[in-house]
Amino acid sequence: MKEKISDKILISKQKLVIVGLLIIVFSPLPAGLIYSFFVWRLPTTKKDGRLMMIFSLIWGAISLALVQRYIAY
Repeated sequence: MKEKISDKILISKQKLVIVGLLIIVFSPLPAGLIYSFFVWRLPTTKKDGRLMMIFSLIWGAISLALVQRYIAY
């Protein structure tokens, strides 16, 4: 039997955003940017992807500044 496109399970927009925010909090620069770029490329989540990308860059800069300040020798 052939499957219809409507029969496939689609990931909801809310789940994509929640997973993205968790990834960005724990690994902002490499994984956060890659995931937010993926979400940005989807037609239904362009705005969310752009916001996640901006949040990832800001959080990455803050975390790097904190590491440099408190762990640098």
